[in-house]
Amino acid sequence: MISLMLGLLMLMLLHGVVTFPLELNPPRVVVRYRDSVSVNCSTSSTDHDGMGWEATFGGKSLEQDVNVVTWTVENLTDWTIEPKCYINLNDGKQPSIVLPVILYKTPDRVSISVLSHSGPMVEGTQYQLQCDIQNIAPLQNLVVKWYKGNEPLDNVTYSNVSKRPEDVSATLMISPNRNDDGAQYRCRAELDLGPEGPQPHPTVTSEPLNITVHYAPEFLPGNDTVEVSAGSDVSLDCSAEGNPPPELRWTNNTAEGNANETTVGRLRTLNISRVTANATYNCTVTNRLGSITKQIHVLVDVPPQQHPTMFSTAPSTPDTMTTLPGTAKPKVVTFPLELNPPRVVVRYRDSVSVNCSTSSTDHDGMGWEATFGGKSLEQDVNVVTWTVENLTDWTIEPKCYINLNDGEQPSIVLPVILYKTPDRVSISVLSHSGPMVEGTQYQLQCDIQNIAPLQNLVVKWYKGNEPLDNVTYSNISKRPEDVSATLMISPSKDDNGTQYRCRAELDLGPEGPQPHPTVTSEPLNITVHYAPKFLLGNDTVEVSAGSDVSLNCSAEGNPPPEMKWNYTAARNVKLSTEGRQRTVRITTATSTNAGIYICTATNIVGTATRTTTLLTMKGIIPDRLWDMLC
Repeated sequence: MISLMLGLLMLMLLHGVVTFPLELNPPRVVVRYRDSVSVNCSTSSTDHDGMGWEATFGGKSLEQDVNVVTWTVENLTDWTIEPKCYINLNDGKQPSIVLPVILYKTPDRVSISVLSHSGPMVEGTQYQLQCDIQNIAPLQNLVVKWYKGNEPLDNVTYSNVSKRPEDVSATLMISPNRNDDGAQYRCRAELDLGPEGPQPHPTVTSEPLNITVHYAPEFLPGNDTVEVSAGSDVSLDCSAEGNPPPELRWTNNTAEGNANETTVGRLRTLNISRVTANATYNCTVTNRLGSITKQIHVLVDVPPQQHPTMFSTAPSTPDTMTTLPGTAKPKVVTFPLELNPPRVVVRYRDSVSVNCSTSSTDHDGMGWEATFGGKSLEQDVNVVTWTVENLTDWTIEPKCYINLNDGEQPSIVLPVILYKTPDRVSISVLSHSGPMVEGTQYQLQCDIQNIAPLQNLVVKWYKGNEPLDNVTYSNISKRPEDVSATLMISPSKDDNGTQYRCRAELDLGPEGPQPHPTVTSEPLNITVHYAPKFLLGNDTVEVSAGSDVSLNCSAEGNPPPEMKWNYTAARNVKLSTEGRQRTVRITTATSTNAGIYICTATNIVGTATRTTTLLTMKGIIPDRLWDMLC
């Protein structure tokens, strides 16, 4: 018996290993909608009774005495076509192979718009751009690319496995600043069809979206104090930029001198002639987004006096003059008031105290003007203090003043920032509930209740401990407001179970509390569903006749996929299930077990397929003899 088995094995080894009898050229095709396609199916086997193609279009009935059959369609329009080449072997088997076909179509139109908004944008405000793509296929090969000018911003992909044309939209959140005024945004629909697809990738780009950005006024660098000789002319610069261009208004505490304004582009100048006394000028620039004021102090140098010579040993002439000490020595006059601290940041309902002092002795008293904590004129003092025990006035502008003996009343306004941390910060998903789907865009919203001032707010987004984005605001309202910030996400399977948080942080400058006051939302936990994916790719397994073999099929997905095997049934083939893995077990393999075994994994998101080609040693001994030997 042993000698017989060895002889049989030697015959099998001499005869060789069976290879799969069919080959496609090309092995897969990418076809533009309504284009033609042609694929050859060939065999090296001579032990067959004919070949053919099964297909909804271009099918070929059985042809005998050929080694090649060609599938051809002149105008391909079937989105779900699966052409199958088959061969009838003389042993009664009919191996077959399916041609993978990707039929694609570029979009009819790609357009870009701003959702829920028209007209100019406001600096620091969030806007949502939408790219609408009409009638494109297949969606899983689409990449939507966003650009600002020529700068790439973001790519959006899709996990939808539909093969038919669809309309689809992608969104992009932007928070423009003044440098973006006049910027152009575009979106591009690109089909990445793999190495078999056209190169470069087919693309359709939207018309550009031009944006206008409005922003509050901001002063350009300039001097806040100007020194000038008595009787001279002086020009004060109050240049500012803003959009819309801001209106300018000058006010001052003296009527001395002749003043006129000139404007050249962004340069705003007040020209004053024959200045003889110190003065403070207030420059206010305003547009619809805000108003800012700065003070420019004009300080006058008093020149030494000149007197005629009264005694001289030299012959006198009418023009002879001698310089004597003047009634005022030449000096630079400094502004007479100083605040300590020069600006304050106060928590709502906290106390505050600021000193206003002077080094001048040539005055008739000092005081504070304020809606709360004002001080009437106090004489014979060099310091007056503004104090409030419970500050609640959001718009307070305390002003310290001094009455000089020459009749002037210089004053200085104390900058006050009154702040309040939010009552509540919460995070949610807009227009969605339940699990998310991989590759789909979602909009998170952070709601912040009753916070001030808004222009000092920074909303920070986090995924776990990873910072994602910061959002700031240009609103110059000082009173508490409710505000929302949004974040677009396109989760992947790795984000399943991830926590998102948003944090409201008040950046109040160097005078504000350190670290910055913050309030953070409760975490938002997300569940991400994704289509099945096999841990291993397609495979070919060789097995000796008479041996046992197991074909495993496992895939990951969320929800966990259902597994299914498709194969030609045989009495020696059994199917077993262990958890989510399904295994085909073949005992005492014979040539009838050779062929393609297809494993399909399916969940609510999609379907994936994996093939295993089983090759057996080509035996010349009947299968029943193997049964006897085993």
